[in-house]
Amino acid sequence: MTVYQVCARYVAQPVAADWRERLASHLGSRPRRLGRWAELGLYGALECLAADGESTLAEHAALVLSSQHGPALAMRSALAQVHEDLPLPLTFLQTQPSQLLATLSAYLGWSGDARFITHPDPFAVLALATALSHADGLLVGWVDEIDVESSVWLRLRAVADPGGDWCRAGDFAMLVQCASHVRLGSSELTVIIDPQLGNVAQKK
Repeated sequence: MTVYQVCARYVAQPVAADWRERLASHLGSRPRRLGRWAELGLYGALECLAADGESTLAEHAALVLSSQHGPALAMRSALAQVHEDLPLPLTFLQTQPSQLLATLSAYLGWSGDARFITHPDPFAVLALATALSHADGLLVGWVDEIDVESSVWLRLRAVADPGGDWCRAGDFAMLVQCASHVRLGSSELTVIIDPQLGNVAQKK
């Protein structure tokens, strides 16, 4: 059973009002030709990597991106354009979730195992992501723009079991905000909750 340490996290539910300005600061300029959903994911991923002191992903890391709805607003625009004619090329491009994976990989100068998963259960996504992980761990994110814009990312690396109080991962918000370690057993995810992070979360 592999144990993963949460080396860095970025949890924005919702994102800060100035997130697009912060993204431009990361990139050196505003991104071009990206849809808002892709920008949202790119911003969260870069914030998470920066928190871990990484300017790129390690060669043998995995990248897993998940969303319940994907670039839904771009899809709505494309469907509206279908009533008039074919969707505009840029609009069609922005409906493709892989646009985010390609853009992030290009910005990082990274070429590796990158996947997009649409699934309503974030625990199932995390379980699958850990199963797909490689020697350098993984970067896994959940991005959505419907109802509340959110960009949640974890940077995980395999480590020796630190011992401590493992418990069932029953609440996803608590997991992404407060877990110090994650492991996938035969039937469920278990975590170690960092008490200091847990206290901060409860105060919020």
